Amino acid sequence: TITMVLVSFLLFIPTFMTQCYEMSTASAARVGSVFALGCLASVSTLAAKTYPSSDSARMQSQSSFQSNNDQSLTPIYKRKACFMAMFLALSTGCLSAQMLFLNSIIDLSSTLGSMLMFLWGFSLAIPFYLPSSMFSLKRGGKEGAATIADAFDVSGFGLLAVFNGFVARVIGVKGDLNSMLLHRKQAWIPVFSLMLGGSIVAMLSLFSAVWLEGKRDFKSTN
Repeated sequence: TITMVLVSFLLFIPTFMTQCYEMSTASAARVGSVFALGCLASVSTLAAKTYPSSDSARMQSQSSFQSNNDQSLTPIYKRKACFMAMFLALSTGCLSAQMLFLNSIIDLSSTLGSMLMFLWGFSLAIPFYLPSSMFSLKRGGKEGAATIADAFDVSGFGLLAVFNGFVARVIGVKGDLNSMLLHRKQAWIPVFSLMLGGSIVAMLSLFSAVWLEGKRDFKSTN
């Protein structure tokens, strides 16, 4: 649910880049595409390696059980949980850098800001798409997966509606282009503070959820 809010910030990226990095409207819109490209790159290159399917996990669990004398084998649920934490730690790092920029502690060019957006999209795609989708398929099967996915969506869209209203209200105070750059940057600080906190919460909760669920399934399999 939290990762859904973070990914949906894509809608506000052009406005953010225009107001805080003083980019043109066309260039700021392209940064939104850069964020989406980061999501695509992550899912297309790392999804199968970082979050394998249930069948692959089951095969590795059986292999681990049969080779219990080999202490180098790591249960796949531990790798999944650690990868989720790593991705969201990267997300937290990107948001922290933007916070330092908004507070005028560091200076970032529009190019570096765009690169941060690419890395941020890269870090969010897999934690957003895969754990909830695989959980829905695993628990609901072919018939019930859609219902479980809808339950996640209801919570996510509800939170997203509140967040979007918050963003619109905050940037409407000092966010117009006629105000000073410092004021425009300060207007975004509450938004990024909220997202930074959400990223940390998502990192801890998703790591715990993937670890505990995988540990339970690993024990039941072996």
